[in-house]
Amino acid sequence: MRHLHLRPGNRMHLGPGRLRALVTQAREQDSYIVCHDTLPHYLYPHAKPAICRGFADRYRTRALQLIERLWGFVEVDPPQPAEQHDSQRKADQ
Repeated sequence: MRHLHLRPGNRMHLGPGRLRALVTQAREQDSYIVCHDTLPHYLYPHAKPAICRGFADRYRTRALQLIERLWGFVEVDPPQPAEQHDSQRKADQ
């Protein structure tokens, strides 16, 4: 399973308390959070899914422990602007 580095800021433009709710839900479900840059409908639709590095560094859920034991983690760089979704490139121009 791949994971990326957490970057500061509110890059998903989440409402107040939304990030806390996402983290709480993932922890209650013993799961993890997918990196926003690798969500299929976000800026980089061709990027392979990755676990949020910030979440994985801070929390040890059962899902993360199992993934680590079975397959380990591979560090990857965040997707680059050249891989950005066409609709987002047009909006940025």
